Amino acid sequence: MPFEIVFDGAKDFADLIATASNLIDEAAFRVTEEGISMKAMDPSRVVLIDLNLPESIFSKYEVEEEETIGVNMDHFKKILKRGKNKDTLILRKRDENFLEITFEGTAKRTFRLPLIEVEALELDLPDLPFTAKVVILGEVLKEAVKDASLVSDAMKFIAKENEFTMKAEGETQEVEIKLTLEDEGLLDLEVEEETQSAYGISYLADMIKGIGKADEVIIRFGNEMPLQMEYPIREEGKLVFLLAPRVED
Repeated sequence: MPFEIVFDGAKDFADLIATASNLIDEAAFRVTEEGISMKAMDPSRVVLIDLNLPESIFSKYEVEEEETIGVNMDHFKKILKRGKNKDTLILRKRDENFLEITFEGTAKRTFRLPLIEVEALELDLPDLPFTAKVVILGEVLKEAVKDASLVSDAMKFIAKENEFTMKAEGETQEVEIKLTLEDEGLLDLEVEEETQSAYGISYLADMIKGIGKADEVIIRFGNEMPLQMEYPIREEGKLVFLLAPRVED
């Protein structure tokens, strides 16, 4: 058997795939002895996705040889959604061209997902000179994006020494969400210089769909530079998005 990988808590894994599937239709997952990784760009080439799940976050990780498997993300997401919170998720590949997805809980349920040809993206996240780093609660970010979407299709992120602001301006309305380190929702703020940049709300909304209210989200950005959004996954794993800025006219 080329691989057998076990993850405790099927719902967490499903949320991860659902978040990525909002932006991409198909993905190539690289399965190595070190872990599972996936890099992809959305069709409009505005968002780069970088997923890294080291073998340490799995309760069993047996990989005979390195391989890349291509999946339809929508089909993968729909199957994974059938897993319950307490179910154990088992991913297996035997020699044929299917991914076996098993949920073990009150019953043992197995799905077979046909694998597809997907070209793996050979691309590393660029090392950008970000000037602001914000650690924020998932709940606050989700609410801010919802608030902003009532007003505009773009949202401005502004970081000053002791203050982080998210702002959207429409033709007649505007909304501003302001946080300091005294607020429970802002966990950390590091600012090298006053920094601001605008981003498309529809992309932000897709990037945050899978995060829980209590999750920590790490945001890095620079003046009119891409936004890097990172979700830590079980200590050592992470899902990172890099979103191109909206350049204002």
